[in-house]
Amino acid sequence: MKFKIKRLDRNKHTDIVSCVGWTNGGELFSVSDDQTMLKWDINGEPESKIMDIDIPVMDMDWLPSGKGTNEVVALACSDGSFKLVSKAGRIEKNITEAHASAIISIKWSYEGAAIATSGEDGQIKIWSRTGMLRSAVV
Repeated sequence: MKFKIKRLDRNKHTDIVSCVGWTNGGELFSVSDDQTMLKWDINGEPESKIMDIDIPVMDMDWLPSGKGTNEVVALACSDGSFKLVSKAGRIEKNITEAHASAIISIKWSYEGAAIATSGEDGQIKIWSRTGMLRSAVV
C-alpha cells in the first residue's frame, strides 16, 4: 500500500488548520483558524464550506457511530465554550463559559451519552449529551 500526499494548487483554508475529523460515514471535515469548517471528498478535493465559526476552534470530535441518527460534532473553542453542531452546519447547542479559558480537548464517550472536556484552566469536566454539566473530575 502506498501513501499518497496531495498538495492543492490553491489552499482552501487561509490560515492554519487546527483539527480534522472523519464522520461515521467516512466524510472528512476540517476546521481552521480562518474560522471556517470545510467538507472534503474522498479524493482530497474541497466539496463545500459547511459554516463560519465565530471563535477559533481547538479540537473536534464526532458522535460515535450508531449512537443516533443525527451526526453531531463537538467543537472545543478557544474562549472556553464548546458547541454541538450538526453535519449540515447548524449549531444545536452552544455551551458558553464551560471553562475559564480555552478548551484544549473534547471527546465523546464510547456510547455517546457524555462528553469530556479539558481546559487550560486545569479542569476536566464531564457533560451530558445535551450539554449539562455532570461533574468536574479534576
